[in-house]
Amino acid sequence: MTSRILTITSISALTAFLAAPALADITAEEAWNSWKDLGTAHGQTLTTGSENRAGDTLTITDLTIELVQDDAKVAGVIPEVRFREMGDGRVEVTMSNAYTFNMESENAGGDPVSGTFNITQSGASLITSGTPAAMSHDYNADSLKVSVVDFVTDGMPRDMAIDMNLLDLAMTYNVEPGDIMSVASTFASKALMFSAKGTGNDGEGAFDIAGEAHNIAGVTASAIPAEMAESDIVSQLAKGMSSDGAFTYDRGSLKVRAEGEGGATSNFDSKSKGGSLKVAIDKDRMSYGVIGKGVEMKVSGSSIPFPELAGAYDQAAFNLTLPISKSDEAKDFSIETRLEGLTVSDAIWGMIDSGASLPRDPATLIVSLKGKAKPLIDMLSGDPEAAPQDPPPFEVESVNVEEVQLTVAGAEFKGNGTLAFDNSQPLVLGDVLPMPTGKLDLSLVGANTLLGKLQALGFVQQDMVMTFGMMAAMLGKPGTEPDSFTSQVEFLEGGKITVNGAPMPF
Repeated sequence: MTSRILTITSISALTAFLAAPALADITAEEAWNSWKDLGTAHGQTLTTGSENRAGDTLTITDLTIELVQDDAKVAGVIPEVRFREMGDGRVEVTMSNAYTFNMESENAGGDPVSGTFNITQSGASLITSGTPAAMSHDYNADSLKVSVVDFVTDGMPRDMAIDMNLLDLAMTYNVEPGDIMSVASTFASKALMFSAKGTGNDGEGAFDIAGEAHNIAGVTASAIPAEMAESDIVSQLAKGMSSDGAFTYDRGSLKVRAEGEGGATSNFDSKSKGGSLKVAIDKDRMSYGVIGKGVEMKVSGSSIPFPELAGAYDQAAFNLTLPISKSDEAKDFSIETRLEGLTVSDAIWGMIDSGASLPRDPATLIVSLKGKAKPLIDMLSGDPEAAPQDPPPFEVESVNVEEVQLTVAGAEFKGNGTLAFDNSQPLVLGDVLPMPTGKLDLSLVGANTLLGKLQALGFVQQDMVMTFGMMAAMLGKPGTEPDSFTSQVEFLEGGKITVNGAPMPF
């Protein structure tokens, strides 16, 4: 709920003074009209208390902005906005440094939720230049802060305080009007500071969260239909909406303190050396990617039976690209998961291996797949009747296993290969996929040694170790280093499978 509140607040507040351009080489009244047109295109309703012209400046008072999306409503009043013709082909827009927005929504349980947010900015400047066909808007501010001043759930006030503050903020915002409006922007901030504290719904327990991210930078490119009255994303995408954004930061940290029933406490601390986020969507595909680098984590408190548990990893990443529109042709897809250089504290190792018989080298898990698949339904339609009941929503035609790796406790498994699927054949792999054709190259190092140590620790039985040894001899051949095996598994037409050129023995 907190993330949703901040998202709605950010959209409303930032749209009010960043997404509303004033056109260069035109009058202040024309600039104000363009602001209203763009606000309407974003689904906003704008009303004013008064509009007065004095010299080169048009002054708007009591500007009310209302935004309704699904079950959420955000509305606020900016006391004053000034459009000043600068005399050099540019327009300067200034506004009140403090104003308030109100939010009304529902939580996951369907209870009404409301909140009041104060937005304050200092050292703010918004300058528009260019032409009506290609407008450029430059926004700078020493700080932009959003604060929750009250929060109510199902009629009951909550003890909660939330603050988000952007420092040394700079944005460029370029707009090309048309039936499909083109919007490109860049974003940079020296730091984002976030804090939240309060008590539980029933007044029991408490939480205190503080986080920060430094040297944030981003770039976005969007296409926005001139009229976007529909609230559902499917209709918007069908009319030509698209969005592509990428964001990075250099370093960050997060601290969470919580107190539960009975006074039990828990603490979570983390810091990172940076990361990135990429999100893109249009009517045909959806793409998402996130990376975290150099992350260190610690957990402590009376709610756990250890003084402190710690872990770290060099990099964690998740990337996904999917076709989302029903198609008669197969489209590209990809999925990648990476967790590299994972280490845990001795306290965790001590629970399973107090004698340190297992290697405690960093662990790695990588799965990287690409291929082609035919979407059988419109994935974002939200209509359960449109989805097939038995087969999956995709027909997979090919999968390129670019990389599979699992490295842990001195053992390592790797694999790669290419598979093709004839979807005219019966579904045999979990009633999801037909039998493939293609090859997989597999390797395994250190497995026997690891199993022997796990047997000594009592985690596996001797018969399991013996069974693995027999299977490895049947399906693998010795590798180039001790305790290693390699296999080439080939899937042939007609469902036949060979391992290292020999028919599979079962």
